[in-house]
Amino acid sequence: MSPMTIARTAFFAVLLATGAVGSDKPAHTYQKGTIKGWEDRTDIWGAGFVGTDAEGVPRKVTVFELKGTNLVYLIDYCGAFQAGQFGIGQTVDYRLADDRLFIRRDNGKEYKCKIEGQRDLDDAKSVAPPAKP
Repeated sequence: MSPMTIARTAFFAVLLATGAVGSDKPAHTYQKGTIKGWEDRTDIWGAGFVGTDAEGVPRKVTVFELKGTNLVYLIDYCGAFQAGQFGIGQTVDYRLADDRLFIRRDNGKEYKCKIEGQRDLDDAKSVAPPAKP
């Protein structure tokens, strides 16, 4: 066997081994939650960053209320989730990791959301949807 054939075979074996190791990741465990409401707010972005004025820049944000199994989460900055992908009463699959909440999409990918707050189910009162003009 030529040295080039041996090198190709070794390279192919390494690729297969890498793929096998990567596929051993445990699957995420999701919980069921329900979108209970939302509220439009304005927050300040960039306050204190170098190159911005000290007051920051106001920007609109939609904060969603997600009723989970044990808590109610206030979440925002979820990418396309912000654009109204879900409605009040809709059930979603979600998981928690550190300070983020991930909502599973139909295609298996996830929306990565920032958790603004949380409260017990007993203390929960729904965030009212905006009034229709």
